[in-house]
Amino acid sequence: DPQFDRILFWLTGHPIVYFWLLPVYVSWYYMIPKQVGGRLYSDGLTRMAFILFLLFSAPVGLHHQFTDPGIGEGLKALHAVLTFTVFFPSLVTAFSIMAALEMGGRRAGGKGLFGWIFKLPWHNPSVTAQLLAMLVFLLGGATGLVNAAFTVNKVVHNTAFVPGHFHLTVGTAVTLSAMGISYWLVPYLTGRALFQPRLALAQAWLWAIGVLIFSRGQIAGGLEWMPRRTAIGLSPLNDMNLPGWDVSNWLTMIGGMTMGVSGLLFFIVLIGTLVNKQRAETIEFPAHSPIHGPRENWAILDRIGLWSLVAFILVLIAYVPVLISYWPIELNAPGVRVW
Repeated sequence: DPQFDRILFWLTGHPIVYFWLLPVYVSWYYMIPKQVGGRLYSDGLTRMAFILFLLFSAPVGLHHQFTDPGIGEGLKALHAVLTFTVFFPSLVTAFSIMAALEMGGRRAGGKGLFGWIFKLPWHNPSVTAQLLAMLVFLLGGATGLVNAAFTVNKVVHNTAFVPGHFHLTVGTAVTLSAMGISYWLVPYLTGRALFQPRLALAQAWLWAIGVLIFSRGQIAGGLEWMPRRTAIGLSPLNDMNLPGWDVSNWLTMIGGMTMGVSGLLFFIVLIGTLVNKQRAETIEFPAHSPIHGPRENWAILDRIGLWSLVAFILVLIAYVPVLISYWPIELNAPGVRVW
């Protein structure tokens, strides 16, 4: 039953995104503030954000299936509402980390409304990679709201807009942050100095610039109804000869090639670090204590068992009616032997 298979796939498909994203959030919350000379404001607020991700990252899978037949509109609307709740912990994250960054920038001598931004350690490739990832992630969140909207989604569903959005989120917020984390973690674990820090810095900027060009092309093509998962040049759709698609594909190619060069530079820096004979200076693990620490938290924030139970109940509420509506399953498509 292909339709039932899609339901099961997206039941886990969206939470998997957060399996990638939340480790990066750990770095943003507890390591970046130390690296820029600031401090996180509240440990409790951080815990609340992670709890909200636990609660609302799973019961949202139908927002990938707004155009699928056989699923009640009410159930789709429920998943749309739950999807928008995931936006709140992202806002909490944005404001919490921005406050820590501003503190670090002002401690370094930043003045005025925006002067602190220029006092952040942009010379540090680990910091720069993660700061650029955060900036790109803002655009990823905005385009994610388009995908989540019950009505607007119908304009961009199954178009190139979707991978354009995804490259801004997982493709940069996660990937570029992981690259930046490795720029302090590998020297920390191996005791070897980072190979060519300026090359690492260029790598971070190239990735950010490349993905902005790439995603701009994909998103523009999606708004012109260019389908995703399609080799347009080999497709009969190419005969339509839409000028917007040509521009989109050119931007996608230029941005993708730039990202490819950046990825190559990353591995050059990483391998160069692993074989570097120069020993690193003593590297301190970049963790810090928030201004308002865990002793000031509400005790209920530490009850992970309770919140896991609430998350499980939310999944049941969101998915049991969907599964019941598909029972009994029509297994009328025979299996295919692929070897």
